[in-house]
Amino acid sequence: MPRFDFHTHTRYSDGTSSHAEIVEAAVVRGLEALAFTDHGPELKVGVAKEKMSQMLEDIKMVEEEAEIPVLAGIEANVISRYGVLDVEEEFIKKIDLVSIGIHDMEEIYLSDEAHEYLSRAVRAIERQRVDVFCHPFFYNVDLLPCLSWDEIEDFVDLAAEKDVAMEVNVKYRVPSDDFISLCLKKGVKLSIGSDAHRASEVGKIDWALSALKRVGAKSEDLIFDNFR
Repeated sequence: MPRFDFHTHTRYSDGTSSHAEIVEAAVVRGLEALAFTDHGPELKVGVAKEKMSQMLEDIKMVEEEAEIPVLAGIEANVISRYGVLDVEEEFIKKIDLVSIGIHDMEEIYLSDEAHEYLSRAVRAIERQRVDVFCHPFFYNVDLLPCLSWDEIEDFVDLAAEKDVAMEVNVKYRVPSDDFISLCLKKGVKLSIGSDAHRASEVGKIDWALSALKRVGAKSEDLIFDNFR
């Protein structure tokens, strides 16, 4: 099973480490690939719009010297119920990996929250390029138990149709084994993300590797092969 980490944050958003420090930690921990995915600009702690170009230049600089493949990415925020992202199409064209996350919704009852989350995710995936869906269905708690299995299966079918990978997220320990197994059954690729916010967290992916092993995932089931 390849070791990679496609979810990391730097000082450009709410992380505490530089790109160079993140890459160094990744190499030390034996990772085979790394992606930088700072939060998009509409999140309070996201990268400032005026710094997005400089961020890409910094990534390019460390990529040239890195001992492993380094991807320029973003964790774009789904900022409306219509699936709108907080990054422009021109920016998306310049990066290797488009991840999306849902971080801000109105405070509503849990069941309604789960369906609002699902609706936003579906519309985001339908309307633009998405490579990875980060910490799927985690919004303070795991929302999957609030959805019917038919709703979950329809969502995974959409992810398969649109070639969107689901993240196995170490920080929040989601999604469930049942969800990961459904992704495997439907041919949806899986990604691994530590959700690191400091260099010391980069590459600490043992929980994700264990989850993948439990459900019988193989190397070819991972998005990693798309970037070899």
